Order: sequence, then C-alpha cells, then structure tokens
Amino acid sequence: MATTGIVNGTLMTLSNGGVVIGSTTSHSFSQSMETRDATTKSSSGVEEVLEGLISHEISFEGLVAWSVANTYEELSVILNARTVQSLTFSTEVAGDPRYSMSGYLTSLSMEAGLESSMTFSGTFKVTGAITVAIVT
Repeated sequence: MATTGIVNGTLMTLSNGGVVIGSTTSHSFSQSMETRDATTKSSSGVEEVLEGLISHEISFEGLVAWSVANTYEELSVILNARTVQSLTFSTEVAGDPRYSMSGYLTSLSMEAGLESSMTFSGTFKVTGAITVAIVT
C-alpha cells in the first residue's frame, strides 16, 4: 500500500547499483529547465523565451563511518573512475514511485570539524531520461 499523508523523508533512499548509499542524512532531487532566447525587435523591449534543455541532479549528505558499505570511500573511487552509475531514488514502499536514472558523480566532499561528527556530501548529475515506476 502506498505511503499515505505527508511522506517522512527518512523513508527515501538513494541507491547506486541497487545498494543504498550508506549513512546518508539527507537527499535532494532537483529538476530544472533552461530557456533559450526568443526576443525579437517586435518584442517591445521585453525578453521572450522558449523551452530548452531539462536537467536533473541528486545531492546527498551523510555521516562518515568507515565500517559502512557504499559510503565516502567507495564514492571517491566512483568519482575518480568517471563512470556512469545506475541510480534509484525511492522509499521502496509498495505503491510509491521509484525514480530510476543514470548519472555521474560530479562532486564529493568530506568535512571534519572540531569535536563534530565527520560528514560527507556529493552530487550526481543525471544523464538521459528518468524512468518513474511504481514499487510493487
């Protein structure tokens, strides 16, 4: 049964190659569309635009834990290999949507503050179309 009411963000996971990225604390999935100029002399000095390229990104943050699989160390290897990854963004609750896509890990950082939990963050830039299916 699909999640009802307002979805608890804790349910949402980001997976790479079918394995959840470990120790994450937040995810952000953004979609945007660029525009292209369509302004002419008859536009009366007002900008006019048309549709352009659509792009998607998934950003994430997490806590560094060396013993957790598919976290900072593995992501660092992926970034340096510069290979496309198979990603899913979903609650994995039956009836909820599952977003599947391919993307490149384009940024990865780690922070270690004084007397603070170490954190990491990164961004995947999606390439190609996104498939949306219902989890069964």
